[in-house]
Amino acid sequence: MSAIPAHEGNPRSAAVRTEEVWKVFEQEPEDVQAVRGVTLTIEPGEFVAMAGPSGSGKTTLLNLIGGLTRPTRGTVWVAGVDVTKMSNRELARMRLEHVGFVFQAYNLLPVLTALENAEFPMLLRGMPEDERNRRVSRLFERTGLAGLEDRRPGKLSGGQQQRVAVIRAVAGTPALVLADEPTANLDSVASEQLLDMMEELNHGLGTTFVFATHDPKVMERSHRLIRLVDGAVASDEPREPHPPR
Repeated sequence: MSAIPAHEGNPRSAAVRTEEVWKVFEQEPEDVQAVRGVTLTIEPGEFVAMAGPSGSGKTTLLNLIGGLTRPTRGTVWVAGVDVTKMSNRELARMRLEHVGFVFQAYNLLPVLTALENAEFPMLLRGMPEDERNRRVSRLFERTGLAGLEDRRPGKLSGGQQQRVAVIRAVAGTPALVLADEPTANLDSVASEQLLDMMEELNHGLGTTFVFATHDPKVMERSHRLIRLVDGAVASDEPREPHPPR
């Protein structure tokens, strides 16, 4: 994947750009139009929630942006690069180097410690151990997880596991973090703590966050709210940023 180009008024230099993106799943008795003609631009450093009920297309759209699935038609750019033209190998490399993922199921490896889980994508990228340790240790300290580095996931609470997952997503300084229902399995206190953490990382590191969610707390904390209905954008509204805590 080529270097991220400078902004010169070119929509392709946004963090995310989609143009007339459709995703149709073929099935009986009739095809399902999961995403219908979505065109949007997300600029670097935004904190965006894509909201809607089950079946609205928000997770499918998130997967299209992250290169986890390909559009039926239309174009997706990430950091200025057309990902719809990439081979599967190029997509895998793009996800590893430029996109961080946070899933509601945490997806931590049970045999690895919290530190090792957080470092894992950087290990796959071939980053030296001392650099991996420096980045992750700083984020553990910054997010209240210092002292838990050697614990395996089974010894962490759900909120702690999700914070490790967020550190794993951002430690490699990706252009973009995609979070699919990250608060779904957390209680209200852990959800607020996780959102505090992600907002602080967005504010402090300039990391672009895009959420797929139906959680009112995430919608309230977003700086921009895109509502999807039946696979299409129903509204796209800026919101007053939540002050960092």
